[in-house]
Amino acid sequence: MSSDQDHIVDTVVLLYFLLVDEVDLLSDLIGTPLRVPVAVYDPEDRSVPAEALRHSELLSEMHQSIRHYEVSTRTGSASSDLLDRVLRVNALYESGALTVVEMAKQEAILAARLQSRSKVADYGLRVPLGAGEAACVAIAWERGWTVTTDDEAALRVLDKLHGDRTYAYERIRKLLMRAADEDRITESSANEIHTAMRDLGFWDSGAPFPDA
Repeated sequence: MSSDQDHIVDTVVLLYFLLVDEVDLLSDLIGTPLRVPVAVYDPEDRSVPAEALRHSELLSEMHQSIRHYEVSTRTGSASSDLLDRVLRVNALYESGALTVVEMAKQEAILAARLQSRSKVADYGLRVPLGAGEAACVAIAWERGWTVTTDDEAALRVLDKLHGDRTYAYERIRKLLMRAADEDRITESSANEIHTAMRDLGFWDSGAPFPDA
């Protein structure tokens, strides 16, 4: 996978690379700027009044994560370093290293269907996608972009949409393996980054390089 292709990045991938302080590696692998839908990161959330933050479901997914680590830092269940790392998403946006992709009409229609309990069965799912995954799938499908996600359900939708045709996708373990294959990091470093993500809640159990 070459880094000159257009990518659309979901919350899980962006969040975990931020949490382990390796978002620059992500940018090196898939190119700058990182592209995300509004459902993943909405810059307008930065101006939401403090009292509205009690309703975190109204925020984009990255700002929900920021809210989570703000509360966790305050209660002592997470270190302030993690909050600082997640907050870096704002600096990425300000510097132009991350940009927000607005959905076109057809993309918004598809994303809405993928979040609808009455429509999602048409795409081979029993449970609707989250807003960020639905937007990433819709944008990737309509524009032919590479989707960067670790959401199995999102990839199942793309499998169904593409039928027998192949399509480009990236996921965290695959990215770390490619980083080592391209000599950006060592195999041991790839495993260490993956383990650090798992320690923070990432659900992928297999190491990028089991024998390293």
